[in-house]
Amino acid sequence: MKITFYYVRHGETLFNVLGRMQGGCDSPLTDKGIEGAQDTASALRKVRFARCYSSSSERALDTADILCAPHIGLRPVPMKELKEFDFGDLDGEKQDECWNIMSEASVQDDFSSFHGENLEHFDQRSRKAFDQMISASADGDTVLVVSHGSYMMHLMKTLLSFDQKAYVARCNQLDRSWMPNAGICIFTYEDGTWKITEEPMSADEYRQKHDPKKVTFYYVRHGETLFNVKGRLQGLCDSPLTDKGIQQAEATREKLKSIEFDSAYCSTAERARDTAEILLQGRNMQAVWEKRIREVYCGKLEGEAGFSGEIKKRFLTEHFSDVGGEDLEDAAKRLHEFLRDAYDQAADGDTVLLVSHGGMYTVLLNSFFHIDIEQMFQKAEAEQRDPIPNGGICIFSIENGKIQLIRKMDE
Repeated sequence: MKITFYYVRHGETLFNVLGRMQGGCDSPLTDKGIEGAQDTASALRKVRFARCYSSSSERALDTADILCAPHIGLRPVPMKELKEFDFGDLDGEKQDECWNIMSEASVQDDFSSFHGENLEHFDQRSRKAFDQMISASADGDTVLVVSHGSYMMHLMKTLLSFDQKAYVARCNQLDRSWMPNAGICIFTYEDGTWKITEEPMSADEYRQKHDPKKVTFYYVRHGETLFNVKGRLQGLCDSPLTDKGIQQAEATREKLKSIEFDSAYCSTAERARDTAEILLQGRNMQAVWEKRIREVYCGKLEGEAGFSGEIKKRFLTEHFSDVGGEDLEDAAKRLHEFLRDAYDQAADGDTVLLVSHGGMYTVLLNSFFHIDIEQMFQKAEAEQRDPIPNGGICIFSIENGKIQLIRKMDE
Protein backbone atom coordinates (compact mmCIF):
# COMPACT_ATOMS: atom_id res chain seq x y z
CA MET A 1 0.00 0.00 0.00
CA LYS A 2 1.26 3.46 -0.93
CA ILE A 3 0.10 6.73 0.64
CA THR A 4 1.35 10.21 -0.26
CA PHE A 5 1.47 12.85 2.46
CA TYR A 6 1.45 16.58 1.82
CA TYR A 7 2.79 18.15 5.00
CA VAL A 8 2.12 21.89 5.39
CA ARG A 9 3.40 24.11 8.17
CA HIS A 10 0.95 26.63 9.63
CA GLY A 11 1.04 30.25 8.45
CA GLU A 12 3.08 32.94 10.17
CA THR A 13 1.97 33.72 13.75
CA LEU A 14 2.36 36.54 16.23
CA PHE A 15 5.04 34.60 18.15
CA ASN A 16 6.90 33.89 14.88
CA VAL A 17 7.09 37.65 14.33
CA LEU A 18 8.05 38.35 17.95
CA GLY A 19 10.69 35.62 17.95
CA ARG A 20 9.14 33.75 20.88
CA MET A 21 9.36 30.02 21.56
CA GLN A 22 6.14 28.38 20.39
CA GLY A 23 5.64 24.71 21.15
CA GLY A 24 2.60 23.62 23.10
CA CYS A 25 1.58 27.27 23.56
CA ASP A 26 -0.24 29.10 20.80
CA SER A 27 -0.53 32.51 19.14
CA PRO A 28 -2.78 33.70 16.31
CA LEU A 29 -2.02 33.84 12.62
CA THR A 30 -0.94 37.25 11.39
CA ASP A 31 -2.47 38.83 8.28
CA LYS A 32 0.64 37.68 6.45
CA GLY A 33 0.13 34.20 7.89
CA ILE A 34 -3.43 34.08 6.58
CA GLU A 35 -2.29 35.31 3.17
CA GLY A 36 0.46 32.67 3.11
CA ALA A 37 -2.04 29.92 3.92
CA GLN A 38 -4.35 31.20 1.17
CA ASP A 39 -1.45 31.19 -1.29
CA THR A 40 -0.62 27.57 -0.46
CA ALA A 41 -4.31 26.62 -0.59
CA SER A 42 -4.53 28.03 -4.09
CA ALA A 43 -1.35 26.23 -5.21
CA LEU A 44 -2.71 22.91 -3.90
CA ARG A 45 -6.28 23.32 -5.16
CA LYS A 46 -5.90 20.64 -7.85
CA VAL A 47 -4.54 17.97 -5.50
CA ARG A 48 -7.20 15.38 -4.62
CA PHE A 49 -6.88 14.87 -0.89
CA ALA A 50 -8.65 11.90 0.68
CA ARG A 51 -8.43 13.35 4.19
CA CYS A 52 -6.90 16.19 6.19
CA TYR A 53 -5.37 15.95 9.67
CA SER A 54 -4.21 18.91 11.72
CA SER A 55 -2.45 19.71 14.94
CA SER A 56 -5.05 20.69 17.52
CA SER A 57 -3.32 24.04 18.06
CA GLU A 58 -5.48 26.85 16.73
CA ARG A 59 -2.76 28.28 14.47
CA ALA A 60 -2.63 24.95 12.64
CA LEU A 61 -6.39 24.40 12.61
CA ASP A 62 -6.96 27.88 11.17
CA THR A 63 -4.39 27.14 8.49
CA ALA A 64 -6.01 23.77 7.79
CA ASP A 65 -9.44 25.39 7.38
CA ILE A 66 -7.98 27.71 4.73
CA LEU A 67 -6.22 24.82 2.96
CA CYS A 68 -9.40 22.74 2.91
CA ALA A 69 -11.62 25.55 1.59
CA PRO A 70 -11.08 24.83 -2.16
CA HIS A 71 -11.89 21.12 -1.65
CA ILE A 72 -15.57 20.26 -1.34
CA GLY A 73 -16.28 18.13 1.72
CA LEU A 74 -12.71 18.19 3.07
CA ARG A 75 -12.47 19.09 6.77
CA PRO A 76 -9.48 18.91 9.12
CA VAL A 77 -9.44 16.26 11.83
CA PRO A 78 -7.66 17.70 14.91
CA MET A 79 -5.00 15.48 16.50
CA LYS A 80 -3.05 16.35 19.65
CA GLU A 81 -0.30 13.99 18.48
CA LEU A 82 0.45 16.52 15.69
CA LYS A 83 1.10 19.41 18.09
CA GLU A 84 4.47 21.13 17.99
CA PHE A 85 7.49 19.71 19.81
CA ASP A 86 7.00 20.62 23.49
CA PHE A 87 9.57 23.10 24.84
CA GLY A 88 8.07 23.06 28.32
CA ASP A 89 8.89 26.06 30.53
CA LEU A 90 10.62 27.80 27.63
CA ASP A 91 7.33 28.29 25.77
CA GLY A 92 6.71 31.98 25.23
CA GLU A 93 10.31 32.97 25.97
CA LYS A 94 12.30 35.08 23.50
CA GLN A 95 14.43 32.71 21.44
CA ASP A 96 17.50 34.93 21.42
CA GLU A 97 17.27 35.48 25.19
CA CYS A 98 17.08 31.80 26.14
CA TRP A 99 19.37 30.30 23.50
CA ASN A 100 22.32 29.99 25.87
CA ILE A 101 20.36 27.96 28.40
CA MET A 102 18.63 25.76 25.85
CA SER A 103 21.43 25.20 23.34
CA GLU A 104 22.42 21.82 24.77
CA ALA A 105 18.78 20.73 25.00
CA SER A 106 18.31 21.75 21.38
CA VAL A 107 21.34 19.79 20.23
CA GLN A 108 20.23 16.73 22.20
CA ASP A 109 16.54 17.15 21.29
CA ASP A 110 15.79 16.77 24.98
CA PHE A 111 13.81 19.50 26.77
CA SER A 112 12.80 17.29 29.69
CA SER A 113 14.91 19.42 32.05
CA PHE A 114 12.50 22.27 31.19
CA HIS A 115 9.46 19.97 31.68
CA GLY A 116 9.22 19.56 27.91
CA GLU A 117 9.70 16.45 25.80
CA ASN A 118 12.59 14.52 24.33
CA LEU A 119 13.07 12.91 20.94
CA GLU A 120 11.94 9.49 22.17
CA HIS A 121 8.61 10.83 23.42
CA PHE A 122 8.13 12.81 20.21
CA ASP A 123 8.84 9.70 18.14
CA GLN A 124 6.22 7.71 20.04
CA ARG A 125 3.43 10.25 19.66
CA SER A 126 4.22 11.14 16.03
CA ARG A 127 4.24 7.45 15.03
CA LYS A 128 0.91 7.03 16.77
CA ALA A 129 -0.52 9.88 14.68
CA PHE A 130 0.73 8.49 11.37
CA ASP A 131 -0.26 4.93 12.24
CA GLN A 132 -3.83 6.19 12.68
CA MET A 133 -3.69 7.96 9.32
CA ILE A 134 -2.42 4.83 7.59
CA SER A 135 -5.14 2.70 9.17
CA ALA A 136 -7.79 5.08 7.82
CA SER A 137 -6.29 5.23 4.31
CA ALA A 138 -6.60 3.18 1.16
CA ASP A 139 -3.91 2.38 -1.36
CA GLY A 140 -3.17 5.42 -3.54
CA ASP A 141 -4.62 7.98 -1.12
CA THR A 142 -3.15 11.46 -0.79
CA VAL A 143 -3.38 12.91 2.72
CA LEU A 144 -2.99 16.51 3.85
CA VAL A 145 -1.24 17.05 7.19
CA VAL A 146 -1.06 20.51 8.82
CA SER A 147 1.40 20.86 11.66
CA HIS A 148 4.51 22.79 12.72
CA GLY A 149 8.08 23.66 11.79
CA SER A 150 10.03 21.91 14.53
CA TYR A 151 7.66 18.97 14.25
CA MET A 152 8.74 18.51 10.63
CA MET A 153 12.42 18.87 11.47
CA HIS A 154 12.13 16.23 14.20
CA LEU A 155 10.08 13.99 11.94
CA MET A 156 13.02 13.96 9.54
CA LYS A 157 15.19 12.44 12.27
CA THR A 158 12.69 9.84 13.41
CA LEU A 159 9.91 8.52 11.20
CA LEU A 160 11.42 9.63 7.87
CA SER A 161 15.06 8.59 8.52
CA PHE A 162 16.17 11.63 6.53
CA ASP A 163 19.63 13.22 6.78
CA GLN A 164 18.44 16.32 8.59
CA LYS A 165 21.93 17.69 9.25
CA ALA A 166 22.85 17.64 5.57
CA TYR A 167 19.52 19.24 4.71
CA VAL A 168 20.02 22.04 7.26
CA ALA A 169 23.52 22.66 5.91
CA ARG A 170 22.15 22.97 2.36
CA CYS A 171 19.46 25.41 3.50
CA ASN A 172 21.95 27.50 5.45
CA GLN A 173 24.27 27.67 2.45
CA LEU A 174 21.38 28.87 0.28
CA ASP A 175 20.07 31.21 3.01
CA ARG A 176 16.62 29.64 2.93
CA SER A 177 14.21 28.56 5.63
CA TRP A 178 14.37 24.97 6.83
CA MET A 179 10.57 24.76 6.89
CA PRO A 180 8.89 28.02 5.78
CA ASN A 181 5.53 29.11 7.15
CA ALA A 182 2.82 27.62 4.91
CA GLY A 183 5.61 25.62 3.25
CA ILE A 184 5.02 22.19 1.71
CA CYS A 185 6.94 18.95 2.18
CA ILE A 186 5.93 15.74 0.41
CA PHE A 187 6.72 12.25 1.65
CA THR A 188 5.37 8.76 1.09
CA TYR A 189 4.63 5.59 2.99
CA GLU A 190 4.88 2.35 1.00
CA ASP A 191 4.67 -1.08 2.61
CA GLY A 192 6.39 0.02 5.81
CA THR A 193 8.95 2.34 4.21
CA TRP A 194 8.90 6.12 4.61
CA LYS A 195 10.60 8.45 2.13
CA ILE A 196 10.77 12.21 1.60
CA THR A 197 10.14 12.75 -2.10
CA GLU A 198 10.24 16.56 -2.09
CA GLU A 199 12.01 18.70 0.48
CA PRO A 200 10.19 21.68 2.05
CA MET A 201 9.33 24.39 -0.47
CA SER A 202 7.19 27.50 -0.84
CA ALA A 203 3.89 27.66 -2.73
CA ASP A 204 5.60 29.33 -5.70
CA GLU A 205 8.29 26.66 -5.81
CA TYR A 206 5.56 24.02 -5.76
CA ARG A 207 3.80 25.72 -8.70
CA GLN A 208 6.99 25.78 -10.76
CA LYS A 209 7.61 22.07 -10.14
CA HIS A 210 4.09 20.71 -10.39
CA ASP A 211 2.05 23.11 -12.50
CA PRO A 212 4.29 25.14 -14.86
CA LYS A 213 2.11 27.03 -17.33
CA LYS A 214 1.30 30.19 -19.22
CA VAL A 215 -2.11 31.83 -18.98
CA THR A 216 -3.19 34.82 -21.08
CA PHE A 217 -5.68 37.37 -19.72
CA TYR A 218 -7.87 39.77 -21.70
CA TYR A 219 -8.92 42.60 -19.39
CA VAL A 220 -11.92 44.59 -20.71
CA ARG A 221 -13.37 47.75 -19.18
CA HIS A 222 -17.18 47.88 -19.04
CA GLY A 223 -19.13 49.99 -21.52
CA GLU A 224 -20.06 53.62 -20.91
CA THR A 225 -22.50 54.21 -18.03
CA LEU A 226 -24.83 56.98 -16.91
CA PHE A 227 -22.32 58.15 -14.28
CA ASN A 228 -19.54 58.14 -16.90
CA VAL A 229 -21.60 60.58 -18.95
CA LYS A 230 -22.39 62.75 -15.93
CA GLY A 231 -18.78 62.66 -14.76
CA ARG A 232 -19.66 61.17 -11.40
CA LEU A 233 -17.15 59.12 -9.42
CA GLN A 234 -18.23 55.49 -9.65
CA GLY A 235 -16.55 52.93 -7.40
CA LEU A 236 -18.71 50.36 -5.65
CA CYS A 237 -21.83 52.36 -6.50
CA ASP A 238 -23.33 51.55 -9.88
CA SER A 239 -25.17 53.05 -12.81
CA PRO A 240 -26.56 51.42 -15.96
CA LEU A 241 -24.92 51.12 -19.35
CA THR A 242 -25.98 53.81 -21.82
CA ASP A 243 -27.01 52.98 -25.38
CA LYS A 244 -23.49 53.99 -26.37
CA GLY A 245 -22.09 51.71 -23.65
CA ILE A 246 -24.03 48.78 -25.08
CA GLN A 247 -22.70 49.58 -28.55
CA GLN A 248 -19.16 49.76 -27.18
CA ALA A 249 -19.54 46.31 -25.63
CA GLU A 250 -20.89 44.97 -28.91
CA ALA A 251 -17.95 46.48 -30.79
CA THR A 252 -15.52 44.88 -28.33
CA ARG A 253 -17.30 41.54 -28.77
CA GLU A 254 -16.65 41.84 -32.49
CA LYS A 255 -12.94 42.52 -31.85
CA LEU A 256 -12.72 39.43 -29.64
CA LYS A 257 -14.73 37.06 -31.84
CA SER A 258 -11.66 35.11 -32.96
CA ILE A 259 -10.37 34.63 -29.39
CA GLU A 260 -11.27 31.33 -27.75
CA PHE A 261 -11.78 31.90 -24.03
CA ASP A 262 -11.45 28.99 -21.63
CA SER A 263 -13.00 30.89 -18.71
CA ALA A 264 -14.41 34.31 -17.90
CA TYR A 265 -14.79 36.45 -14.79
CA CYS A 266 -16.53 39.76 -14.22
CA SER A 267 -16.94 42.28 -11.43
CA THR A 268 -20.18 41.88 -9.47
CA ALA A 269 -21.21 45.44 -10.45
CA GLU A 270 -24.13 45.24 -12.88
CA ARG A 271 -22.39 47.48 -15.42
CA ALA A 272 -19.62 44.87 -15.65
CA ARG A 273 -22.00 41.90 -15.59
CA ASP A 274 -24.06 43.38 -18.44
CA THR A 275 -20.89 44.06 -20.43
CA ALA A 276 -19.69 40.49 -19.89
CA GLU A 277 -23.03 39.11 -21.00
CA ILE A 278 -22.78 41.06 -24.26
CA LEU A 279 -19.17 39.99 -24.81
CA LEU A 280 -20.03 36.32 -24.36
CA GLN A 281 -23.12 36.26 -26.57
CA GLY A 282 -22.90 33.32 -28.95
CA ARG A 283 -20.47 31.44 -26.71
CA ASN A 284 -21.42 28.47 -24.58
CA MET A 285 -20.10 30.02 -21.36
CA GLN A 286 -20.96 32.49 -18.63
CA ALA A 287 -18.74 34.79 -16.60
CA VAL A 288 -18.14 33.99 -12.94
CA TRP A 289 -19.10 36.96 -10.76
CA GLU A 290 -16.10 38.02 -8.69
CA LYS A 291 -16.12 40.69 -5.95
CA ARG A 292 -12.34 40.93 -5.88
CA ILE A 293 -12.29 42.66 -9.29
CA ARG A 294 -14.90 45.27 -8.37
CA GLU A 295 -13.95 48.90 -8.82
CA VAL A 296 -11.81 50.74 -6.27
CA TYR A 297 -14.07 51.96 -3.45
CA CYS A 298 -14.18 55.76 -3.22
CA GLY A 299 -15.85 56.00 0.19
CA LYS A 300 -17.77 59.24 0.84
CA LEU A 301 -16.74 60.55 -2.58
CA GLU A 302 -18.88 57.95 -4.38
CA GLY A 303 -21.21 59.76 -6.77
CA GLU A 304 -19.33 63.08 -6.62
CA ALA A 305 -19.30 64.97 -9.93
CA GLY A 306 -16.36 66.63 -11.63
CA PHE A 307 -13.28 64.70 -12.71
CA SER A 308 -10.79 67.42 -11.83
CA GLY A 309 -8.75 68.82 -8.96
CA GLU A 310 -8.73 66.70 -5.82
CA ILE A 311 -10.99 63.99 -7.23
CA LYS A 312 -8.82 63.51 -10.31
CA LYS A 313 -5.68 63.43 -8.14
CA ARG A 314 -7.23 60.80 -5.91
CA PHE A 315 -8.30 58.69 -8.88
CA LEU A 316 -4.82 58.78 -10.41
CA THR A 317 -3.17 57.72 -7.15
CA GLU A 318 -6.03 55.50 -5.83
CA HIS A 319 -6.08 57.22 -2.45
CA PHE A 320 -9.47 57.06 -0.74
CA SER A 321 -8.85 55.50 2.69
CA ASP A 322 -9.13 58.84 4.50
CA VAL A 323 -12.69 59.21 3.17
CA GLY A 324 -13.71 55.65 4.07
CA GLY A 325 -12.62 54.03 0.82
CA GLU A 326 -9.63 52.05 -0.42
CA ASP A 327 -6.02 52.87 -1.12
CA LEU A 328 -3.90 51.46 -3.91
CA GLU A 329 -2.47 48.79 -1.60
CA ASP A 330 -5.96 47.58 -0.60
CA ALA A 331 -7.15 47.22 -4.18
CA ALA A 332 -3.85 45.70 -5.33
CA LYS A 333 -4.06 43.06 -2.60
CA ARG A 334 -7.46 41.78 -3.68
CA LEU A 335 -6.51 41.93 -7.35
CA HIS A 336 -3.35 39.93 -6.61
CA GLU A 337 -5.32 37.31 -4.70
CA PHE A 338 -7.84 37.01 -7.53
CA LEU A 339 -5.20 36.68 -10.26
CA ARG A 340 -3.36 34.06 -8.20
CA ASP A 341 -6.53 31.98 -7.86
CA ALA A 342 -7.56 32.44 -11.51
CA TYR A 343 -4.08 31.41 -12.62
CA ASP A 344 -4.03 28.34 -10.37
CA GLN A 345 -7.43 27.21 -11.64
CA ALA A 346 -6.43 27.59 -15.28
CA ALA A 347 -4.60 25.07 -17.44
CA ASP A 348 -1.45 25.65 -19.46
CA GLY A 349 -2.27 27.69 -22.56
CA ASP A 350 -5.65 28.91 -21.29
CA THR A 351 -7.04 32.30 -22.27
CA VAL A 352 -9.15 34.09 -19.65
CA LEU A 353 -11.57 37.00 -20.05
CA LEU A 354 -11.80 39.59 -17.25
CA VAL A 355 -14.45 42.33 -17.27
CA SER A 356 -13.74 45.01 -14.74
CA HIS A 357 -13.27 48.77 -14.29
CA GLY A 358 -11.11 51.77 -15.11
CA GLY A 359 -9.79 52.39 -11.61
CA MET A 360 -8.90 48.75 -11.13
CA TYR A 361 -7.13 48.87 -14.49
CA THR A 362 -4.87 51.64 -13.17
CA VAL A 363 -4.17 49.44 -10.12
CA LEU A 364 -3.12 46.64 -12.47
CA LEU A 365 -0.81 48.92 -14.46
CA ASN A 366 0.72 50.63 -11.43
CA SER A 367 1.10 47.74 -8.98
CA PHE A 368 1.96 44.94 -11.39
CA PHE A 369 3.74 46.74 -14.26
CA HIS A 370 5.02 49.85 -12.41
CA ILE A 371 3.49 52.29 -14.89
CA ASP A 372 3.17 55.91 -13.70
CA ILE A 373 -0.56 56.59 -14.10
CA GLU A 374 -0.26 60.38 -13.89
CA GLN A 375 2.30 60.39 -16.69
CA MET A 376 0.10 58.03 -18.71
CA PHE A 377 -2.84 60.44 -18.42
CA GLN A 378 -0.71 63.48 -19.25
CA LYS A 379 0.60 61.80 -22.40
CA ALA A 380 -2.91 60.74 -23.44
CA GLU A 381 -4.32 64.24 -22.85
CA ALA A 382 -1.55 65.76 -24.97
CA GLU A 383 -2.45 63.32 -27.76
CA GLN A 384 -6.19 63.91 -27.24
CA ARG A 385 -7.10 60.29 -26.58
CA ASP A 386 -8.63 58.33 -23.72
CA PRO A 387 -6.06 56.16 -21.88
CA ILE A 388 -8.85 54.02 -20.37
CA PRO A 389 -11.58 53.76 -23.02
CA ASN A 390 -14.90 52.11 -22.22
CA GLY A 391 -14.77 48.70 -23.85
CA GLY A 392 -10.99 48.94 -24.02
CA ILE A 393 -8.90 45.76 -24.09
CA CYS A 394 -5.70 45.14 -22.13
CA ILE A 395 -3.77 41.90 -22.64
CA PHE A 396 -1.26 40.40 -20.22
CA SER A 397 0.05 36.96 -19.37
CA ILE A 398 1.32 35.08 -16.34
CA GLU A 399 3.92 32.39 -16.94
CA ASN A 400 5.33 30.42 -14.03
CA GLY A 401 4.54 33.27 -11.66
CA LYS A 402 5.96 36.05 -13.86
CA ILE A 403 3.51 38.62 -15.21
CA GLN A 404 4.04 40.37 -18.54
CA LEU A 405 2.11 43.22 -20.15
CA ILE A 406 1.35 42.52 -23.81
CA ARG A 407 -0.89 45.47 -24.72
CA LYS A 408 -2.46 48.40 -22.90
CA MET A 409 -6.04 49.48 -23.62
CA ASP A 410 -5.02 52.50 -25.68
CA GLU A 411 -2.55 50.67 -27.90
